[in-house]
Amino acid sequence: MRKELKILYTIECYPPIVSGSGISTKRIATGLAERNHTVAVACPGKNFGLIKNIENNLTVFRLSSIPVLLYRDYYFSPFAKKYMTEIFSDFEPDIVHIQDHFFISTAAFNEALKHDIPVIGTNHFHPGNLLPHSKIKKDLVLYKILERMFWDSFVKVFNQLNLVTVPSNYAAEIIKNVGIKKPNIYVVSNGINLDFFNNSQVGNSSKEYIQNRYNIKKQKVTLISVSRLEKEKRVDILIKALALIKDEADFQFIVVGCGKEKTNLEYLAKYYSISDRIIFTGLISDNDVINLYKISDIFLTASEIELQGISIMEAMASGLPVVASSSMAIPELVLDGINGYLFEPGNIKKASEKILLLIKNENLRREFGNNSCNIIKKHDFNKTLDEFEKIYFNIISLTKERQLAYKT
Repeated sequence: MRKELKILYTIECYPPIVSGSGISTKRIATGLAERNHTVAVACPGKNFGLIKNIENNLTVFRLSSIPVLLYRDYYFSPFAKKYMTEIFSDFEPDIVHIQDHFFISTAAFNEALKHDIPVIGTNHFHPGNLLPHSKIKKDLVLYKILERMFWDSFVKVFNQLNLVTVPSNYAAEIIKNVGIKKPNIYVVSNGINLDFFNNSQVGNSSKEYIQNRYNIKKQKVTLISVSRLEKEKRVDILIKALALIKDEADFQFIVVGCGKEKTNLEYLAKYYSISDRIIFTGLISDNDVINLYKISDIFLTASEIELQGISIMEAMASGLPVVASSSMAIPELVLDGINGYLFEPGNIKKASEKILLLIKNENLRREFGNNSCNIIKKHDFNKTLDEFEKIYFNIISLTKERQLAYKT
């Protein structure tokens, strides 16, 4: 019988900071804790020094941090090295699983080396999530230099790890191309709790309650987008696309999320005389997000930076057809003409045409939605937990064999 493990996760973007990597890490850490493993997370905090909390049955070490220069809603912990010895002494992990290559993860990797503790890493990083906030244009030499610097710092850390995982095939190819030399890069989906999203209702919020709370009209085709409202998510493309078809179809568009682009997007909706069709919810509870999926008809995303796409997976698990840009890993989830439609990134006209096709065809929406439910089954969250457990036990076993061989 396998023993329980002590697993330390390290990440620079962890809730309450809103990010796909943080959401995924929290879900996986919580899922493994529910399987009786002892799990801890080391992440930034807005506190001074090191604070140890119990959050959702997880031990969470929050380290002193400062706002990111390019993205002030995010925090980095440049003082992580100062606290890592204390964290390791307190928690005594069997394995460390880093989720990025920044200060906390690098400090944890170096501390693990001292104790011969295995370290694996999952990459959620892409410079495209950070550089747009610098306002440096993509075609400038400086942008390319910074992009290369970001990738070089990533490669330096991840090439030293025992094992590397990524959430999609696209993510595997991109890190190979930037210099990861590992013979095997393991693709492990972020996973999705199918039972949670398949339930007819979550919590005490009835359909009528959700409709009334967010002023959603019952008779209109309901479109939904769930994301951070930041430049790289390109919600502006969706608003412009819907403006092209506002006189051809009766719809409403729910925009779930918060971010620096919210004010600009609200202005854009007014500029195109479509603000009466768009509902900006802001940051809302997970239960409300799930219940909004359940009363929606089509999921939309124009995001250009997705190494998998958690909100797309949630929408698919909720039985929705998807209209999405054909960016990065998105075509691994959205099969054009099967469970939705793809359009070329930034192509407003094509996006509007695809959206209109689904708005006008309820039977097609139902067919694509059923296909979404079938396609997403291979991303069952329990499979993700199984894969990571298998990886952890194998790496720990190999480490112990090597240590034993060294002693003899």
